[in-house]
Amino acid sequence: MSILAFQTTIIMKNNYLKALGLVLLTSSLAFSQKNVKYNGEAAFQKTIELTGFHTEASAIKELGKLYGLNEASTFAFTRETSDEAGFTHQRYQQFHQGIKIEFGTVITHKKEGNVVTVNGELYNAIGLNLVPTLNANQAFQKALDFIQASEYLWEDPISAQTMDYRKPAGELVILPLVNKGEVKLAYKFDIYAKKPIAREEVFVEAHTGEILYTNPIIKHIDHLVSSEEIKATAQTFEKIALNKEKALFVPFVPANAATRYSGARTIETTQVDATTFILDEASRGTGNGMVTYNCESNQDYTNVDFVDNDNNWTAAEYDNAAKDNAALEAHWGAEMTYDFWKNIFNRNSYDDAGAKIKSYVHYGSGYNNAFWNGSVMTYGDGSSMDALTAIDICGHEIGHAVCTYTSNLAYQNQSGAMNEGLSDIWGTCIEQYGRLGNLNSPVDTASPGTQGTWKIGEDVLNGGLRSMSYPRTKGDPDTFKGQYYVTTADDGTCTPSTNNDRCGVHTNSGVLNHWFYIVTAGKAGTNNAPVSSGGAFAYNVTGIGMAKSAQITYYAERDYLTPNATFMDMRNATIAVASSLYCATSPEVQAVTKAWKAVNVGANYTALASDVALKSISGGNVNVACGATYNPSIIIENAGTTTITAATITYNVDGGTNSTINWSGTLSNCAVQAIAIPVTGLTRGTHVLNVTSTVAGDGNATNNTKSILIIVNDAGSTNVVNTFNNASDVLVSIDSNGKTNTVWQRGTINKSLLTGALAGSAVYATKLTGNYPDKTTSYLVSQCYNLSGLVNPTVSFDMAFDLEANWDIIYFEYSTNAGASWNILGTASDSNWYNSSRLPNGTDCFNCVGKQWTGDFNTAPSGGTGVNGNKRNYTHELTTLGAPSNVIFRFTFVSDDATNQQGVMVDNFVVQGTLSSPTNEIAGLVIYPNPTKGKLNISLPTTDQVTVDLFDLRGRKVYQNQFAAEGVLFTKELDLSSIQSGVYLITLQTEGKQITKRIILE
Repeated sequence: MSILAFQTTIIMKNNYLKALGLVLLTSSLAFSQKNVKYNGEAAFQKTIELTGFHTEASAIKELGKLYGLNEASTFAFTRETSDEAGFTHQRYQQFHQGIKIEFGTVITHKKEGNVVTVNGELYNAIGLNLVPTLNANQAFQKALDFIQASEYLWEDPISAQTMDYRKPAGELVILPLVNKGEVKLAYKFDIYAKKPIAREEVFVEAHTGEILYTNPIIKHIDHLVSSEEIKATAQTFEKIALNKEKALFVPFVPANAATRYSGARTIETTQVDATTFILDEASRGTGNGMVTYNCESNQDYTNVDFVDNDNNWTAAEYDNAAKDNAALEAHWGAEMTYDFWKNIFNRNSYDDAGAKIKSYVHYGSGYNNAFWNGSVMTYGDGSSMDALTAIDICGHEIGHAVCTYTSNLAYQNQSGAMNEGLSDIWGTCIEQYGRLGNLNSPVDTASPGTQGTWKIGEDVLNGGLRSMSYPRTKGDPDTFKGQYYVTTADDGTCTPSTNNDRCGVHTNSGVLNHWFYIVTAGKAGTNNAPVSSGGAFAYNVTGIGMAKSAQITYYAERDYLTPNATFMDMRNATIAVASSLYCATSPEVQAVTKAWKAVNVGANYTALASDVALKSISGGNVNVACGATYNPSIIIENAGTTTITAATITYNVDGGTNSTINWSGTLSNCAVQAIAIPVTGLTRGTHVLNVTSTVAGDGNATNNTKSILIIVNDAGSTNVVNTFNNASDVLVSIDSNGKTNTVWQRGTINKSLLTGALAGSAVYATKLTGNYPDKTTSYLVSQCYNLSGLVNPTVSFDMAFDLEANWDIIYFEYSTNAGASWNILGTASDSNWYNSSRLPNGTDCFNCVGKQWTGDFNTAPSGGTGVNGNKRNYTHELTTLGAPSNVIFRFTFVSDDATNQQGVMVDNFVVQGTLSSPTNEIAGLVIYPNPTKGKLNISLPTTDQVTVDLFDLRGRKVYQNQFAAEGVLFTKELDLSSIQSGVYLITLQTEGKQITKRIILE
């Protein structure tokens, strides 16, 4: 992409492909859809503010209802990010019957383990004919007929290998025609042409051969040439670090460089031998660094190095007719671009996965452009302009790569204008950061502006190519639909093409550019909004500085925008980010909102007099701890303008009876208050705490309610079999995200391939009926056990399973630190234990851990009798654990992306062993009544004293007494009426003997 002009891979197994083919062949429903056309003045994305507790799956389902989706729509996780406000954002790609829907994106926003907001753009393809009329080769020829290049990159093996590019085979996708409200079956080709230079994604209608859409990847400095980005998943958590000092790197080889536009700078190079240094470095953080190559005025990508003999890259050597100092500028610019993303946003290169930044200088002869081609930076030496290696151009082009790996904005209409505008924003920020080492950007006080920071490409062209502070001085709009605005297909009539700059993407970038300048530096003026939008509007905005505006913009791009977002979507996203980072009435939110009104997007800022926001709930027990106390608290914030003196807090557990807290005090504007929420008596398993805060005259009810998941575990009794038959036998069952349970169920199983369950007897299973879900990791967690008093302890259970061999697995783990870390118990060489020792080999078993159960129901296990589908006993010794006083076990179930079977059934779980006392029985002992309402009688023949201890199931001692001998028969009535009702363990010791029994207090 030039200066002017997600995803998780589904593992394609043979049986999955066969199933997909069957779906395609049998899809003949009448086509009905519920897709909406653009309204260019409104948000295109749909957003839901959720109430109550929601998982990612339930949130996506709620959003899908707005589009009329059914079970044919599935969603593949692509990446997760987090921010300083405590939100976790997960992005998903939409599929319909296994076929990717281009642009189909949903994003969930989670805090304290609960999804509170979901947004996205989804598409309804129900009834679409999924059987293509054309094959891939026929469609490819249609694409070539459209491009009509004289040479393609795949015909140049060396350059193609350098770019890691191959002749496209074509991908069958569903393409939404967003401005028509239609979806089409299409082939997608990434076509890289050398003559003339172009790289585009070309979408060919799979029935008619019509060219439906082309998405340019290379965007030229003054016109479009092509587009596409190699997509990958970036799943790292990111935290912003604004206004911090530059990180200290260990230099690879430091060098002095006389750059073309930025003066003397320090760069990093590689020393090849005593007298050979090249522009290549790999010292920056966790990235792979950057390298700068010489195209030698050719349009080929060959890795020819720039070479210096003493690592002192002087102007005398490189400020020459060939403009070789442009390579020094490009290399330093790439370093500063990496440093900006890493030091300011903790982003590890443009893909957030440490990709090496490659720059190719001297591309072509007098080539008047610079572009990102989907893999590398490409710089021409210019003819009407100077060499195009200026730092803001470098930052701009690599900004396109960042966009691809975040929101992936479609390069047309309003979304394309924002794609360009974001690149201008990042070019400007990187110029300020690289040259001055800070984000303290200046103010341009009068048109046309004198500050180079706010001009794009001012080093290569006198006056620059665009102005962010005064866009109209360069023929670009500073107001949505104002002077110079190019009508798009979103807000009028326009068909995107290379001849009309995809409906003005470079021109209309002025709208976002001007917004960013206003919110950063502040500005007063009157816009030129058309009468249809209310006419000219006088604005006066106080800026918040580049550090804050860049943070808000980046989080909006990364976490909220979908491919066809409008200016209104960007407005809503930036306000949402600012509100989460700051207060709803903060100067930051006011500036963001007012700046959007200044460029004629959305309403002006209006504060609410009375508004309380429930900001967070803390104290969720995300680790499966035993006996841990739960002390939740909430944070409320005054999001209104008047002081709050009283608030009402209502809360319940699992939707039960509400309890109320009446808080009083003084809470000024934007102040926060912590309030403890008393929660007691939670039973073993998962619970949901729901909290609502309100004030008199509350003007915004959407920010009053939050929910959090609570996980509770307790102590189990050794030598007691858990049959799972009773409600009290429930275990903690939880997915890997620690927030949901989509797999494990307790009850009567109904599966034809898993046998051995008694009629009416309950078990735990990965779904009691039907198959287990795909792409899931889920745990069934035991109670907590004390092994310190056992000799030769073992764990034992009955199990049957039917799993897709070498793709879906189950294994058994233990933890001795309350769930903070887990270890796999046993190996495949242990008798009567795992049946597989496989590890991933590049072909299958990608989920395998080297010790697991896997395989079809009718396969005979090597270490036992019968077949996998028959319930049989599995036992493993526990002496190697070292007799811990608190150990937890869990079954870990993992399924891959496709193909599922009947799953796993578990029953009769027990941890057992011999008590370390001489005997574990006392002859003649009688304890009655049991259950009891408080009075408990003990009778046993003994001439010795008797010690009685009572423990709750968390292992806490709630009663202790020692009684003197009473002759040959000891009898005593214990008064336990002051102890809370529940299940307890009573331990009696006499004559060197000890026994433990379970009692129930009613």
